[in-house]
Amino acid sequence: MKFYPRNAILIAFLSLLTSGCAGVIAPDSERLGYPAQYRQALDDFAGHRNVNPESIERFVDFLANLGDPATGTTAASLYAEDLHFSDALMVTRDKKTVVDHFTRLSDAGTRVDVQIHQTLQSDADVYLIWSMQARFTPINKEVTSDTLGVTHVRFDITGQVILHQDFWDSGLGFYSHIPVLGAGVRAVGRRFAADKR
Repeated sequence: MKFYPRNAILIAFLSLLTSGCAGVIAPDSERLGYPAQYRQALDDFAGHRNVNPESIERFVDFLANLGDPATGTTAASLYAEDLHFSDALMVTRDKKTVVDHFTRLSDAGTRVDVQIHQTLQSDADVYLIWSMQARFTPINKEVTSDTLGVTHVRFDITGQVILHQDFWDSGLGFYSHIPVLGAGVRAVGRRFAADKR
């Protein structure tokens, strides 16, 4: 692969721009990258080993109805006060930030269709494999993103979520649809795509 200086500048610019959008860290958290925060959360939030199937069902219903007018209210009852939350758009340990995040989603008129393809459970760990179509208006016109992902979730003894970690491609699923920024994200993606020759 050839090195082009203008591509390095573009990559540096996009990295700086997206790093400002990619994480909200609670004031008491260490300033670590989200992979390190996730690894720490695995130790800090062990979860209850005997997960009630109703807790999983409530969480699946919540995901399936993202963008519903009651999304923020549902999040307030679903998530515990002490938690780790990361959805590739933000990282926080503050419940109010999580509830505000979901409230803004519904207040903005974002329409989200989530289909859960599979639910896997191993002791306290629950993994949901999903696809999501989101319709939102970043500037003037509505766009639709179609993406795949996995959510790792743990519950406390009362059935509230104490760990929520999403794994999905926010570049293709979200940032690529934002005017100007999207063109840069797509350009970087094309530069690193496999050579088809």
